[in-house]
Amino acid sequence: MRGFVLLIVAILLAIIILPIGFGYQIISSLFKAVNEYLFKVAKSIDQLGNVVCRDLFNDTLIKKNGYRFGNEDVTISHVLGKNEETKTLSIMGKGLAWILNTIDKDHNVKAIER
Repeated sequence: MRGFVLLIVAILLAIIILPIGFGYQIISSLFKAVNEYLFKVAKSIDQLGNVVCRDLFNDTLIKKNGYRFGNEDVTISHVLGKNEETKTLSIMGKGLAWILNTIDKDHNVKAIER
């Protein structure tokens, strides 16, 4: 008798919970896809900024012998990270790097690894 009761309870719970779980999974997946899309858009804008502002950034954020801005395939954070490693950031560059690293721990180093 106990097995029969547990079977009925399991079927009833499945009828109630499985559709909720399925719906939650679909919605969760949509948000993940949207988040990934927004990340790609943000990265593209970042790469655009690296190219468009290259002379400004090269003159203000790094020392003369630093890793240069302007490569369309990398982000501003990537260049900051390279210059952090070689200690070729200017005072302004150190300030920007600090802000990014405060928002996201080791942001610029992680940008190199991506």
